[in-house]
Amino acid sequence: MSYLVTLDVFSGRENPTWVIPDSEAGDVQTRLRAAEKDIAGGRPSDILGYRGVRITPIERQDVSKERLLESAGEDDGSVYISGVPELEDYLLATGGGLVDDVVGQHVREILAQPQLRYPSLEAAVVCPKCQAADAPAYNPGFWNDPARQPHNNCYNYANNQATNTFAQPGRATGRPITGLTCQGVQPSAQSDGLAPSAGFNAPLAQGKGWYVALVMWPGVDYHWYRQDDGGCWSHKPGQTPATDLDNSGQKIADPRTCNRGGYTDFCTYMITGNWVRIN
Repeated sequence: MSYLVTLDVFSGRENPTWVIPDSEAGDVQTRLRAAEKDIAGGRPSDILGYRGVRITPIERQDVSKERLLESAGEDDGSVYISGVPELEDYLLATGGGLVDDVVGQHVREILAQPQLRYPSLEAAVVCPKCQAADAPAYNPGFWNDPARQPHNNCYNYANNQATNTFAQPGRATGRPITGLTCQGVQPSAQSDGLAPSAGFNAPLAQGKGWYVALVMWPGVDYHWYRQDDGGCWSHKPGQTPATDLDNSGQKIADPRTCNRGGYTDFCTYMITGNWVRIN
């Protein structure tokens, strides 16, 4: 049986995937079973950047679906691995040239420094006043439902629209992103109906939307935050759960100054609302 490997690393873009062929399946099974206790005891991370790796059996008409591990497997037979560096490094290597060099280096840095993937809360944060009457409440349960979580990304979350299409800026309005830079993504978002903003302190009356922010992992990926009605900000990194914490495990008073990991370029604040079309 062959396996699909998904590197859980992006927020806006679809995650990198590749196939481990039948000829290497035995080695995969041996390594997974040897690490089964560590896999079962691991916990997913919700930081920006590399979080873990999923391996899923590929179904065939003439082969019954099998579970990789009984103790740690999911309903579709897949296994999510986070916090088992040696096994994760092996699975990364099976991607060969299919994994961008910048992404591969980033993953290896995270594997070598576990504290980057599992931050602890350092200090209390005072949330600013929310000036937008329409700002959504922070309700991670809605977004983290299994029917929604894998199919909606940071752009869905910022715009408060669960399209289940892993929405991309500009796709709904015929102006897709032209590059993984601020200048390559922002015009596509404006095409969808978002408007640039100098900050997030100006009052927005009912019907005038709420504040979001765009940041970039230069040349690799984009990410969006939104301000909730409590004043602090939250986000949903890719297929992973929505969270109101940054990469240091702290509440987010301002996405410009919070710990964003590799998403080092702050692009702009923007205003979104129920008039925006995304897909």
